[in-house]
Amino acid sequence: MLFQWGALQFDITPLNVHEADQMTATDWARKEIAGAAIYREWVGEGDEEIALRGRVFPHRLGGLTELEILESFRRQGKAEQLMRGDGFVLGWYVLERLARAHRFLGADGIGQQINFEGNFVRCPVPDPNAYFPMLYQLIR
Repeated sequence: MLFQWGALQFDITPLNVHEADQMTATDWARKEIAGAAIYREWVGEGDEEIALRGRVFPHRLGGLTELEILESFRRQGKAEQLMRGDGFVLGWYVLERLARAHRFLGADGIGQQINFEGNFVRCPVPDPNAYFPMLYQLIR
């Protein structure tokens, strides 16, 4: 396993990831004072993003179903834990954007090769009541 987001695993086949970029940011408020240099005040952490790029071969190795699952999770706004292949939990992430590029189209309109990029953004730990209201009531 290379990465895992919720129950969905990115592996060698069928859902391959060959590149991962991690970007972090810090937010600074700009404070302009007349006659003085611009001052900046640290206001906290900014977005933490992870871009996973991969390639699937749907007619030979599969992967189209997994891409549709990713798209479904994106549409639902699902927050899931993202874990690296060494077992390190990176935190809770949402899939903000999913791009797919079909190459060598077949008669069915599906590419023999599909390059994809998923942009994941870190989010707060979800409220368990929002996801599991009945379970939350039972354990309270």
